[in-house]
Amino acid sequence: SFHFTTRAIPGFCITLYIFVYHFKTHNMDNSVAEQFVILSLNPEKGRVSIDSIHFRYSLTGALLMDYLEQEEFKVENKRVVWSFTMTGDAIHDMFAEKIMNSSGNWKISLWIRRLTRKSRLVFREIISSLEKKRLISIEQKKFLGIFPYKRYWFLDNNVRTGMIERLREILLYGKQPGKKEVMLLGLVEASKAYRLISREKGESKILRKKNTAILK
Repeated sequence: SFHFTTRAIPGFCITLYIFVYHFKTHNMDNSVAEQFVILSLNPEKGRVSIDSIHFRYSLTGALLMDYLEQEEFKVENKRVVWSFTMTGDAIHDMFAEKIMNSSGNWKISLWIRRLTRKSRLVFREIISSLEKKRLISIEQKKFLGIFPYKRYWFLDNNVRTGMIERLREILLYGKQPGKKEVMLLGLVEASKAYRLISREKGESKILRKKNTAILK
């Protein structure tokens, strides 16, 4: 396993954990990036409930975790060795082409900063994918009747609820996590999103302590 740290703005660190352990995988059909977006959406407010900087950098980390899960890159001496296969997926192939055309043999932290610049596009594409899978609907709205914005509503909140329950089982009851679940737990830590899987006041500290032990 390995982890890497990058600074989003001065004095602000986000740590993204990527694990390559071969766990017995629990069935999670959606990509790590899709799972992270599902977890991040507030079903009552229809918007992302993680602050912008944590969300953007963690979303990039989720995308890289999907590349890792597909064995499309590895890290040697803190630098990335890529091995892409074009899949027809818009985001995957756009980033794959961007990375392969780069002349730099850069550290993973630099790739995170560069790819995070496209986080809005990544989010739109993932939301579009979730809409096509009929997991969410997109509502077009206007503030003061002028300024457009969007809300994202779950068509079946059981997907998100089930995901949260599974993470709680792992953290609180010692259930064995699958590889994608460990990656998702790493993103929960990176984005400081424990309140999204907490039920009671003060439970976030307990969940973080348990998660820290898993991510060591």
